[in-house]
Amino acid sequence: MWWEILPKTSALYSRTCVNPWSSVVFPILVTSVLLQAVDSSKPTVHMTVKPPAKLQYCSFFANRAPNIQLGLKNCTWFKENSCCRQKEIDAIFPRVKPLRGASPACQRYTNYLMCYVCAPNQGDFYVEESLSVCEEFCDSWYDACQNAILKGSVIKQLYSNGSEYCHSRRFKVQPAKKGGCFFFDAKLDKSRASHSYSTLALALSGLISLVMSFFVNKQITDGPSLL
Repeated sequence: MWWEILPKTSALYSRTCVNPWSSVVFPILVTSVLLQAVDSSKPTVHMTVKPPAKLQYCSFFANRAPNIQLGLKNCTWFKENSCCRQKEIDAIFPRVKPLRGASPACQRYTNYLMCYVCAPNQGDFYVEESLSVCEEFCDSWYDACQNAILKGSVIKQLYSNGSEYCHSRRFKVQPAKKGGCFFFDAKLDKSRASHSYSTLALALSGLISLVMSFFVNKQITDGPSLL
């Protein structure tokens, strides 16, 4: 027993050896039993260790870190954690020519795709200057833009599905379940004020097309022009 380790010269040893159930030992034994009973009734707590969050970096912008950009006028769904800045949107987006005859839905989906430069997780799908787009997004983009004009032809006459359309834009395509591809849920666009890369540019494009159509028709009616 535990009292056997006490020095034989101690007063406690002499008392416990004479009577283990003495007023000194008995309370200690009772307390020990009660504590063991309480400990055994407690549920076992399993500690869950969360894996460290994946580091986000902006592969389109020399791997800098994303940050808050409350001043974004476009791609505003990324303003709390964005890879792009408004001045960069102003420089990049006008380079993309709008599709002739693009519907509002087509304009929005094209804008969603262009906003990949602002996505804080772009390091997953923009690798070595190559963009991977999820097949599901390609299909949505194609459905929205299939009646627009590209290279003088209606898109749905050039391509039969979203994957073909994205491949024609030199994007890599793979299912969303595999990960590592760009996808945007249109429900995240609360404002719908992002319009397209440039609503004014689309309006001017439509006006120019209308004027050109008028002169072409007039030229056919009036005969060849020297101009």
